[in-house]
Amino acid sequence: MMQLFSWTKCFAVVYLAAIALGGATIPVMAANVSFVALHYSADRFVPQFHFDGPVVEGDTDALSALIDKFVECTPHALDPNGNNCAVVTLNSPGGNYIEGLRLAALMRERAIATVIEETAKCYSACAFAFLGGTGYSSQEGVGAYIDRMIEPGGILGFHAPYFAPDALGTLVAEFGLDKVLGASRDDISLMIQQLVDWNVNPNALSHIVRMGPSQTYDIVSGGDYTLLWAQLPPAPSHYWNSNMASAVRNACINLLAHHLNTLPNAVIKSVSQEPEIGLVNNEQGQSLVGYRLEADSPLAASYCALPQEQFESGGEIDLALYTAAGVSGTARPLVSLFNRTEGWSTMGAGGNPTRRNMQKGSMSHLFVGTVGPIESDFVKFMSYLPLRKFARFNQAGGLIEMAEFPVSELPMTLLGESKKGQVLQHGEQQVIVETGSELLYNTARHELARRYDVAVTLTVDYDNGFVVGGFYDSKRPYLWVGLKGNNGAATLLRIETPDIPLDMNAALKEQEKVACSFKLHGYGLGCP
Repeated sequence: MMQLFSWTKCFAVVYLAAIALGGATIPVMAANVSFVALHYSADRFVPQFHFDGPVVEGDTDALSALIDKFVECTPHALDPNGNNCAVVTLNSPGGNYIEGLRLAALMRERAIATVIEETAKCYSACAFAFLGGTGYSSQEGVGAYIDRMIEPGGILGFHAPYFAPDALGTLVAEFGLDKVLGASRDDISLMIQQLVDWNVNPNALSHIVRMGPSQTYDIVSGGDYTLLWAQLPPAPSHYWNSNMASAVRNACINLLAHHLNTLPNAVIKSVSQEPEIGLVNNEQGQSLVGYRLEADSPLAASYCALPQEQFESGGEIDLALYTAAGVSGTARPLVSLFNRTEGWSTMGAGGNPTRRNMQKGSMSHLFVGTVGPIESDFVKFMSYLPLRKFARFNQAGGLIEMAEFPVSELPMTLLGESKKGQVLQHGEQQVIVETGSELLYNTARHELARRYDVAVTLTVDYDNGFVVGGFYDSKRPYLWVGLKGNNGAATLLRIETPDIPLDMNAALKEQEKVACSFKLHGYGLGCP
């Protein structure tokens, strides 16, 4: 786990009380950290937590405790194709900068993805927490990778750390100007170090450090997404930009900026306006389609292009910057962008996956306009979601909107309830209930039986449901139960013991009894 900055002891208490990243004095209250659902989406089929409110000291411990309660996941044992242990959605005005860094470190350590949803706002300390969004792949050479997503309409905003004006005079009077200015310089230095460690393009730092207490650098354009390496919701790139020529040109701008280590907006004029067919051939003899680039020597990047069949099909994309054609008549690639709807997409090469431009699924943010807010027909996109892996399980578009909970013939104690689920207790067994659509049921049936990070020892299908059972890495037994109801409704049950049972056989029998006791719309497993 990364080392966090330690303040001078005599300065720590006053400084942490005075520093603000939300543009206002921080209320002395914890954020509302809550467990939302067993599964966030079909694409990220893991528990969802929500962070809402100012970032204050202690929030990391609160979130960590909640994760310990509801998540059994070992990051190093996750799917080779890449996965998460949980998703945290964020909505916060900011707050304690150091606590934001601690939250980010927790996300990285626990392989937790971060999401700013369509109507959410996440500023300053919250934005630094967002940067910790991480997934993990047990595939050799991958390991931890960046997984942080902003839905269009959601706002992520940064500015440099600063002292609250009403506290600055007190700090200077008590500790002296040199110490206060020194702490501020250390603070900004730490911010820059963390941003670079989290694969934020160094060129974005100039935007952040020049923002005053009442200003923020908001991530809204495709160029901003690229500098921050934030993802759009997963879909083929044409859902975000259906004009293939425009999409490729935008990707060329981003690729050239990456190659030259500059801002995307600085190289827009260096990329020709119109694509050319048969621009040049690559070393494999493929005819390339793409754009001419301003180049001051034959060895510099002269073209940005991809194979003609890919340009016409709009599927997988192998885009590259090429030198001018040599004596052989072919051009050599300098730096490449490989975009895949399924599998890994990359831009550039080398380094640790958390430090290079690598993403699971399509890097759609590279294909939208680099200037101005990302434009998308979100209504059209939402209609696409139920058909694909990003679908939520209780949204519109044919999905179940109102929670319909199953009932048990056994006495249950209700520990908590939300729109999507319940937490129940029966004897030593904890039961977590999630409601949703048939998509939830089908996704669970496919995903739960193939989890890499737990031992699956039982898989049984019934006429109206299924059961998957086994043991967590902690050796606690579990049963996951799926039930189908009327009109496409479905429910999932996670039945488990909070501690390793002293009598394992008795615990297993009790879990089976609980599983058989539940019915949705009168339909159960039909246990013998």
